[in-house]
Amino acid sequence: MERYLNLHDVIAVADFMESVIDFLAEKDRKPYQQFIDAVHAKEHVSRERLAEAAKNIGAVTWPARRALLQFITTVGSELEWEAILEQTRPATALLLKRLRQSAGTTTLDETLKTTDAQYAIGPDQEVEITMLRDEVRYHLWETHREAMDLMIEEMLVELQAIKKRLKRLREQATKSDALTRDRLLDTLERFEDRLYFGGDLLPLELLDAEITLDAEESEGLQGNE
Repeated sequence: MERYLNLHDVIAVADFMESVIDFLAEKDRKPYQQFIDAVHAKEHVSRERLAEAAKNIGAVTWPARRALLQFITTVGSELEWEAILEQTRPATALLLKRLRQSAGTTTLDETLKTTDAQYAIGPDQEVEITMLRDEVRYHLWETHREAMDLMIEEMLVELQAIKKRLKRLREQATKSDALTRDRLLDTLERFEDRLYFGGDLLPLELLDAEITLDAEESEGLQGNE
C-alpha cells in the first residue's frame, strides 16, 4: 500500500504542513510555520523532528479537515459546484455542466468520477480544477466555519477513539515476538499515514481486523520455519 506522505522527503513534508496549516488558529501556527520556512530556505532541519511536527499538525487539523469534507459532500456540495463553475475557464465550466447533466450526478466529486469525465477532462483542465478546488474549499471553510462546529466536535470524538485504539494496538505489538512486532508496527504506521496525512476515517473494526490478520500471518510464518 503506497503511503500518502514520504517522511524522508523534507520538501513533501513541508508542503503537506503548508497545505493544512490554515485549519489552525492563527496563534497555533508559529511552530509549524518555522519548520516550513526553514525547509524552503534550505536550512538544515532534523527529519525526525519534521516528521513529528507533520504528524502533530495532521492530528490537530484532522477533525477540521474531516468536517469540511463532510460539509462539502452534504449541505455544501452545491456551494462548491457553483464556486468552481464561477472560477474555472468558460470551456471547463461548460464541460463540467455537460458531464453533470449527462451523468445525472449532483456533486462535483460524483461528476469527476464518471467514466465520461475521465476521458473528457484533459490534463490542463484537471490541474485547473484541482488547484481551484483547494482555493474554493478553504474559502468555504472560512465563510461557513460556524456551520461545521458540530461536525468538528463529532470528528474530534472519532479521532480520540481511533488514537486510543492505535495506542492500545501499539502496546500490544511491543509485547509480541520480534517478527510479529515488526509487522504490526509497520501496519500501524501505515494506518497513521492514512489517518494524519491522508485525512482518512479509519473504522475501529478495520484496525482490529488488520492487526489480527497480521498477527495470524506472523504466527504462520514462524510455524513454517
